[in-house]
Amino acid sequence: MGTADGGTLSGGSPSTPRRAWCASPGGRLRVLCILNGGVEHPSSRLRVLQHLALLKGRGIDADVFVAKRRRAADLADLARRARRSHAVLVQKKLFARWKLPLLLGPAPILFDLDDAVFTVSPDERERFGAERAEKRAASRRRRLAAVLRRSHRVIAGNRFLAEYAARFARDVTVLPTAVDLRLFPDGALRRAREARRAGGRAPRIGWVGSRPSLRYLPALAEPLRRVLAETGGIFVQICSEFVDLPGVPTETITWSLEDEPSALLDLDLGVMPLDDTAFSQGKCGLKILMYQAAGLPVVCSPVGANRDLVRENETGFFARTTDEWADRLRRLVADPRLALEMGERGRALVEEHYEASAVGARLADLVAGVAGRAAAG
Repeated sequence: MGTADGGTLSGGSPSTPRRAWCASPGGRLRVLCILNGGVEHPSSRLRVLQHLALLKGRGIDADVFVAKRRRAADLADLARRARRSHAVLVQKKLFARWKLPLLLGPAPILFDLDDAVFTVSPDERERFGAERAEKRAASRRRRLAAVLRRSHRVIAGNRFLAEYAARFARDVTVLPTAVDLRLFPDGALRRAREARRAGGRAPRIGWVGSRPSLRYLPALAEPLRRVLAETGGIFVQICSEFVDLPGVPTETITWSLEDEPSALLDLDLGVMPLDDTAFSQGKCGLKILMYQAAGLPVVCSPVGANRDLVRENETGFFARTTDEWADRLRRLVADPRLALEMGERGRALVEEHYEASAVGARLADLVAGVAGRAAAG
């Protein structure tokens, strides 16, 4: 069974061994990283880009290809770069089955899966309708199965994704998304804790996320109205867009990569509501990790990776119903000492299991294991 700290699942059919075509000078390994976006894309940034410096220090040179366009010249360039690599790390990008050998050649594949791309997302259903959305998901499932079968190693962001991948792939490893704790240095963290301990301000309950996840916030409107009316607190939305929650005192902060850490440090607790669907179970809990890195206690839905990332009654609370949400939020707002203690334990949990340098080292081991065998011929 896969685990949140790097366990391995086995399943599917072994793929045929393949060799990369080119030797690397100085004994270094070359890996081509195929991404869906740059630093602005959370999966690309957190699953791959933040680890490249560490990989380089471990003798692995990364060549980054952002697969935004499908022009013939771009695909030809991708094929050339794949042939020069000992391995190819694909971050969630799906190709038609017949294109895989043409584009990626003989280099072994590591496939990183951090979303339930095999399901229909709520946005997709609204945009295309149920029937067309399911056809699109079925197409993704076929392409995903093809690349999973061809992969020498699948890296899954949580257990739910790993269990799906193991239907098709030979070797599946669970590797959580990581947080760079340098974004929350000790001095800033200490000042934030002192401000929370001092009290004297309106409680700040916060949520950070992207536009598609705004759909989960209306479920919090009623518990937030209750708790904030009692305490004079504020609900803080950190996003590129915002949702109106009638009767909920709200502050909006436009998300930016540079300002996210300071915005989180200015909160008293963080929330992550989800619905219990296959799509939501594929989420890897980045919000929770960011809250905990900032020393915040968490209240969240017990769905998917959330169950692994939060230790109930130690680093936060789970909430399922409106009454449970109101009760958990009220307890943390009413007891700043409890909130501080939970936040400190959450920070320690991230330091122990989800810190970027430790997770990056495990990624380097996985890449070196696959690419090294190819380089050895």
